[in-house]
Amino acid sequence: MRLFKTVIAVLLLFSSQWGLAAESRELKQLDRYLTASVTNGFSGAVLIAEQGEVRFKQGYGKVDRKETVTISADTLFDIGSVSKQFTAAAVMHLVQEGKLTTNMSLSEFFDDVPQDKQAITLHHLLTHSAGVANGMGEGDFSHVPTDAFFNRLFALPLYFAPGEGYAYSNAGYSILARVIELTSGMPYEAYIQQALFEPAGMHHTGYLKPLLTELPAAVGYLYGEAETGSTRDQYFEDGAIAWPLKGNGGILSTMNDMYLWAQALQNDSVLAAKYRNRLFQPHVAENEEGTSHYGYGWAVMTTPRETPFIGHNGSNGTYYFDFRWFPDEQTLILFASNALVESTMALPYFIEQFLFESEPLPAFESGLTSDIVRLSLQTSGAPEHKKAQVQKTFASVIDEKRTLNRAGLRLMDQGFYNDAIALLLLNVELYGDDGNLWDSLGEAYYVSQHYEQAKQAFNQAIKRRPAENCFWCENSHARLLQLGDTQ
Repeated sequence: MRLFKTVIAVLLLFSSQWGLAAESRELKQLDRYLTASVTNGFSGAVLIAEQGEVRFKQGYGKVDRKETVTISADTLFDIGSVSKQFTAAAVMHLVQEGKLTTNMSLSEFFDDVPQDKQAITLHHLLTHSAGVANGMGEGDFSHVPTDAFFNRLFALPLYFAPGEGYAYSNAGYSILARVIELTSGMPYEAYIQQALFEPAGMHHTGYLKPLLTELPAAVGYLYGEAETGSTRDQYFEDGAIAWPLKGNGGILSTMNDMYLWAQALQNDSVLAAKYRNRLFQPHVAENEEGTSHYGYGWAVMTTPRETPFIGHNGSNGTYYFDFRWFPDEQTLILFASNALVESTMALPYFIEQFLFESEPLPAFESGLTSDIVRLSLQTSGAPEHKKAQVQKTFASVIDEKRTLNRAGLRLMDQGFYNDAIALLLLNVELYGDDGNLWDSLGEAYYVSQHYEQAKQAFNQAIKRRPAENCFWCENSHARLLQLGDTQ
């Protein structure tokens, strides 16, 4: 298999297909494009390295829009699920030390593992082939006690028998984080600091490392508009990392530190080649076509140029990070944003195509949802007034009920209750026959303590229940009982 052989040879030297002669002209054009994109909602940083040298390293927008500090390569970003490859590397570090093997099963670390999960191995968890649920519906900052978290997780049904499929699982990597703790006798973050970050020279990466307070942390902007604060500040306020996030996401880092990590992955400073190469092997197919595989914490696939790609992206819905490594071309693209809008996730690919294929860079767009959220936030007054303004401007172009439902629920989660209710009110006017949308509206009223309106909305949701498979009915019924409404 060509891809496997090429990935294993990542330390060999290859001729670059992106010529240095074109570098200055192309990178200046890229810089102009990204600078112009700020006016359309882009905010973040980009680093491009070729043949072991940084060729491009720029920040765009402000760390905090209320302040004057601009984003740079030393700005802290939430790297989302790119955190998984640190967990995978830590597991392999323990394998290297002879303390773990990837064929060890859950029952060797946890007591009373249910029968259907006893065959799950570390390899299954590393490759998302364990069949473990993605999560339990808890938020990133829901601090569930350790034993309670894993007991509840292990009680959930599997998607499939271990090794019989692929299903991306955040919770699976939380299990691995706990295995690291139980094996090393150290807290998860302490171990990855000692085993990975310190040898790599990464001084500003982690969750709660005190040095993280030395650098500016990018404030998040939901849909590029609603300020959500920084995850760094939330971590230090809580003083602990919640299990729904630990090991699978949310690590903070900078462009400079992530570049150091990329270099560490190409030498023996953290892992010997024998163990490092196992991270990049295409262990399990991610799709039926077999065009993408999952290694240990990494996606592995072939580019349109028939060259290998190793990478991972991650997001919490506000921040976005992308790590794109092209061993044959000896090129690395790191991308971070604190304002996820319509074009954000595609931008790293646009950059790749621009550099390697001379494809034109498409216009960066914030998108309809961001425009709707912006108008709602800019409109003062009660939800009904906000709704009327959004309806007047956008009702004719909203052609999918998920647009307002998703935006409303995300705003609700961040405490923008009036704006959430405004969008969800408009949604039930546009698509009033859908009980799920009434349930969402009821939830927004409930969490904002508008209990009478919540009762009305939940009752409307129940009235619209289908004959079978009513996925929202349980929530509506439970809320009505809590509100003392037994209709």
